[in-house]
Amino acid sequence: MQIKPEQLAQRLKQQAVPLVWISGDESLLVQEASDLVRKFAREQGFSEREVIDAGAGYDWNQLLLSNNSLSLFADRKLIDLRPTRIDENAREALVAYLDNPNPDNLLLLTTGKIEKAAQSSKWFMAIEAKALFCTIWPVNEQQLPGWMEQRLGQQGLSINADALQLLCDRVEGNLLAAAQEVEKLRIVAKGTTITLELVLEAVADNSRFTVYSLTDACLGGNTERALKILDHLRAEGDEPLALLAMLTRELRGLSAMLADMSRGRSARDVVQANRVWGNRVQLTERALQIHNPRSIQALLERARIVDQTVKGLMVRSVWDELASLVLQFSNPRLLPGLLALT
Repeated sequence: MQIKPEQLAQRLKQQAVPLVWISGDESLLVQEASDLVRKFAREQGFSEREVIDAGAGYDWNQLLLSNNSLSLFADRKLIDLRPTRIDENAREALVAYLDNPNPDNLLLLTTGKIEKAAQSSKWFMAIEAKALFCTIWPVNEQQLPGWMEQRLGQQGLSINADALQLLCDRVEGNLLAAAQEVEKLRIVAKGTTITLELVLEAVADNSRFTVYSLTDACLGGNTERALKILDHLRAEGDEPLALLAMLTRELRGLSAMLADMSRGRSARDVVQANRVWGNRVQLTERALQIHNPRSIQALLERARIVDQTVKGLMVRSVWDELASLVLQFSNPRLLPGLLALT
């Protein structure tokens, strides 16, 4: 059964399962969900814990042996399994494990994100039918203020709107830093309300932006944020060609999707067919609404100019050209001749 993180605690109490699978790339949230499962296991009498780091070369028969072996120290055991990847051997072992689960064991499996295509496979559905599968999604820009307020509320704290905005700006993209700053604010706060002055004094700038943040901002039409991210990436030493490659890939993807839409398919159908999922569905659909084939072609031409500038074939400022590309990608109204509107 697939569940959301906020359902995990209740589902564990309601439904006894041999396997709980936590999947996601946000390390803090994966860790906290796994901690919740471990706490539940201790409360249910799984007093022994066996940690298995299943790296390259791991013999997956060992998992089945561990499942069937008697514990020397306790009646019930939590098997804490952490594979580096779910390959064919892992899939076969997990399916075999669930075909004959030991009622005295609970298997906790933590992995990175499982792609949508894999979740449609027979092996995954066979596992999911007998387990709790919890996907951990990253906290995006729109969700961050609510997440921070909830986190502070758990510590008995409230926060002013301007202080919340500054706090989100300083920890954006770095949830581990966000959790640490909330703990720091709990310690230094003199009352129950966090003020702007306290955030200015106590919270460091922990913003962590990636090229994926940049492309998301462009797709979502958030020009100010996109340019801010580009400045951060430049300051952190990111290579212009690497950034250009990701932006160009997004533009070519939009071009192909717009071509599909010109044949009568809806934006939602096209997005699903191209395996866009998660929070990028809404961003991509928005980009398909504000762009057209001419605007994309104009942006690809600007990307070509950036490429030639990076390679020294044109005498221009690389970062200025990249900024222009980002500006017009996020807001095609700024293209010469308002191409996106014609």
